[in-house]
Amino acid sequence: MLMRKILGQSFADCLSCRQRILRAQIGNRRTFTINNNVFLSCQSREQKLHGPNRWVRYWHGAVQERVFHSQHLVLISANESNSSGASPSINCVFEDEISMANEEVSSLCVETERVCSLVRLDDIASPNQILHLIEKLHALSCKFSIPKVSRKRSRSNHPVEGQKTSSPDSIQSILSIKDKCAENIDRLLKIHMSHHLGVKGDGSIKSSLFDISSKSEPNTKPFALAMEAWKETHSPYSGTKAADILQSWGELYGGDINHAPTVAQFNIVLETFANCSSDDYSLFEKGSFPAESAWELYTLLSRLDDPFLIPNIDSCSHLVRALSNHAFVMRYSTRSFDSCMDSEVAAIRAYFIWKKMLDMFALKSEASENEVELAWRAHMDILNMSSDGMLRREESEQMDNKICFRIGQATEELLVRLLQVPCTYTDNKKIQNYLSQAFSSAMIAWTKEQNVQIQNSAKDSDMANQILQAARSVLALLEVMKAQGVIPQPKHYDSCIKAYANCLNKDTLPFYDKNIAHGFLPEVRKLLSDMEIDHVDNIMNRRLDGVSMSSQDKISATIYATVIDCYYRNLKSGLGHGNDHKNAARVLDAMFDLYERDLLWIETGRQPLTFALNRVLQMISEIDPSSEDVSRAAKLITRFRSLPNMCGGADSRAYSPNLDSVSFGAYLTLLSRSGSNDSSYEIANVLDIMEKEEVQLENVHYVAAIKGLRKGGNGALKLRAKKLLFDAIREFGELSVHDQDRSDFNAAALYTSMISPTKSSEAISLLGSLQKQYNETMNPRFKPDYPLYCKVLQSISVDKKAAPWKDEKAFEILGRIEEAYMNGDNKMMPNKFCMLPIINILRRNQLSNAADIALQLLERMDDLYSKSGSTSARPDAAVFCAVMNVLAFSEFPSKAKKIWSLHEMMEKRYNNGNLSGQPSFESLSIVLGACANSFKLEEQDEALQIALTVAKRAAIKSIAGKSNATFYNNLIKSFGVLLSDESRRRQREELISSVFKQCCGEGLLDDKILLTIRDFFPELYRKLPGVNKGMSSELPHDWSRNCARSQKGKRNI
Repeated sequence: MLMRKILGQSFADCLSCRQRILRAQIGNRRTFTINNNVFLSCQSREQKLHGPNRWVRYWHGAVQERVFHSQHLVLISANESNSSGASPSINCVFEDEISMANEEVSSLCVETERVCSLVRLDDIASPNQILHLIEKLHALSCKFSIPKVSRKRSRSNHPVEGQKTSSPDSIQSILSIKDKCAENIDRLLKIHMSHHLGVKGDGSIKSSLFDISSKSEPNTKPFALAMEAWKETHSPYSGTKAADILQSWGELYGGDINHAPTVAQFNIVLETFANCSSDDYSLFEKGSFPAESAWELYTLLSRLDDPFLIPNIDSCSHLVRALSNHAFVMRYSTRSFDSCMDSEVAAIRAYFIWKKMLDMFALKSEASENEVELAWRAHMDILNMSSDGMLRREESEQMDNKICFRIGQATEELLVRLLQVPCTYTDNKKIQNYLSQAFSSAMIAWTKEQNVQIQNSAKDSDMANQILQAARSVLALLEVMKAQGVIPQPKHYDSCIKAYANCLNKDTLPFYDKNIAHGFLPEVRKLLSDMEIDHVDNIMNRRLDGVSMSSQDKISATIYATVIDCYYRNLKSGLGHGNDHKNAARVLDAMFDLYERDLLWIETGRQPLTFALNRVLQMISEIDPSSEDVSRAAKLITRFRSLPNMCGGADSRAYSPNLDSVSFGAYLTLLSRSGSNDSSYEIANVLDIMEKEEVQLENVHYVAAIKGLRKGGNGALKLRAKKLLFDAIREFGELSVHDQDRSDFNAAALYTSMISPTKSSEAISLLGSLQKQYNETMNPRFKPDYPLYCKVLQSISVDKKAAPWKDEKAFEILGRIEEAYMNGDNKMMPNKFCMLPIINILRRNQLSNAADIALQLLERMDDLYSKSGSTSARPDAAVFCAVMNVLAFSEFPSKAKKIWSLHEMMEKRYNNGNLSGQPSFESLSIVLGACANSFKLEEQDEALQIALTVAKRAAIKSIAGKSNATFYNNLIKSFGVLLSDESRRRQREELISSVFKQCCGEGLLDDKILLTIRDFFPELYRKLPGVNKGMSSELPHDWSRNCARSQKGKRNI
């Protein structure tokens, strides 16, 4: 029970207790009773009233002990007290903007100790001397003020933008000074009460209150200063101490209308409880949490039905802050507390008090500026709880993963309600800041709703539409901000960018229409551009003008990191443009520029520069990096390594930009995929740097380095690749069993990286070596995997001079894959990566039944796809073309008809959604090649109809992609072979002339086409300029403008 016992009686007996006390001799004072409440009247009309209340009732407060404090600090420096003894004026600046001299702090400590030493004297002469010492300690305590900052509202793993967490030694010194001052003021007050006010050590009063009052004029200033001192400290017991002082004040002067505590003193206690309710609760016992004490104190005031101690806007605001802090502590604390008020109850109570405050606000004809500020602080507390999913409108709303699904809409509705509240201080800078924070909370709520939807909702179009709607809502809030005259800050742009980044999530992107999906990245780019125009240019100009910059003025690094991540997601999804990696690199350069100018804010515990660099490197490695791309990546890394370290400040720790394991892995992968001849030497340099900096090589580093060193370079580099392979295996063998289980070692990936595409014998040997190690150790880390088998098959398929035993080995490997899959290993499911090399081998070895085997493999892939649904098992354009090529080079009966049926099957599947199986000029060239090789008379009419159909499609541009010279050569050859009969000469020449004109119009005339025309239409050939001389250099250059470079220019015919 919160309420203390008074003179052995509970608070329920307080009224009768007060009546007995007030029946004492009180001179000419009069008493009267209203609703069983006893009041004192003034002695005379001329008596000066204390505060706005004409009648002050005796009060007996009740609070509990043990409150904690916030560790989030913002430093405020104050001017020295003036000569008149007035309170010092406080100028608020951020911690990293001031430099507190160590000498000043030291002298302040010495002065505090000197004053505190006077307290230890046994003889205190007079109340005036005590008051002088209390005032001196209070002045020292207020010289530097460090107000408490409420607990941050976001409880994600990432620090919140603008969060202040660290405190330098100077701040710790001031905290110690303030605690000492408050403790000694409290001690002085107790001495004063004991020696001069007749209060015993147990708190009881020695003599009548008014006997004391008649001896000397009561002075409540020591009580007020003591409460103020505890309010300014960060002691975990500040709330209890302030409440105890108010308790004593009320017991001594509760019946004195001039000196009794007013509602302002109650508000100081509530504010102190609010200040110490925002952090660790480990020191508190059950039922003694600050917010609980504040709630019961507020309830006590409300139930007393005293018209002169009615809670006001200040009271409500402080209580809402205490309850809000309590809700966040209870929700996100890593330990459990046995509290009678959980986070949900605290949030509901805060919402209830907030609504009462709104009613108070509506009844006031004119609110003071301070009341408006406190009201907006309470608004922000409610918005923050709403944005965290603590306020549920209906019981049907389910809480999932601690955040409900509709927090965005609910928080926005609250924001709209707040914007409708009249405010006469809209020009106040603090109010503008609160408005800015309010919009930010609503935006954050929408992004949190997106995250919950992505994590917990079914992955379907409805979920994707809700994610998109949330992103559009955030963007709409940004536009409303501008319309309301509130200047958007970088944090608002950050929320907008994150909202559209969620639209680019791999779980949502497949459900959007392509036209919609293509608009996400441009929107992100526009938001970044607007933010740079509004803020980056401004702060750069301020820096050039020599204006000091605070952390809040700087740009959060996460904004740029998120934009770069959007580029990466866009590229991975297949929506990317060829220049996306270049644009991402430019964003990274801009990020480096801000960092070098000390205009980039790095959140504590994060590495946004490293993350952004890694994303750019990964983007470049996803494409086929050119030498220009490699050079760009090297320049970015060089610049990154040259960036200076950032010194720690008031709100951030020291930051040092360093490459991590992912950075080296991405760069090595990029180099290994590059076609540059110098990549192998650069890989060797990177390995030397990693060894020098003692970076532990992981499997990804080994794989990329081995692949790059084997790809090019001299013999020494290739030997180093082999040494890396042996080193990786040796290091794994030296690990303990426990460490081996945690290791990412993958021998199959290492051996795969050792395989050269053109050396099939070596590939087969490496596979045999790994298979032998697996047979000897039976360690699954050495088991050959599917990518290794596919790499060996690919190496055999491209070997044009492969011996027959290698082809047999390829079919043996395919048999292993099929066997493993039939035994339940789903990772070994045959797909296009193993089937395509086998089909290409069939084309090369010219087996008599090669065509039948190829068709069977195609049917096998269809069967696997229908059972598994895996897109990798679905035949694509490359597989269809490979099968058609096998048929084209075989003696398959009516092969032109069969190949054309395969092409129509591919086209039908493409129209039904198989986008990877799109027909092209390449596939039609294979069809025409089969038509040109149809020499049997019974097949030629059918082949001619197919060729005419293909020619018609080419004429009306109904074929996807660009045509090529092979297509026109095979088309001319088809007409020449299939219309070779002299009776069809005119038709043959007309068709060839038409195709020739079309070919020249597209700039695809090459030497092979000229030779084919010479064979089948010599009259046309002889009419061409220069051909009679055996030269084709006189042909118009425009006819061959799109041919391969080696086929242009001078041609010997």
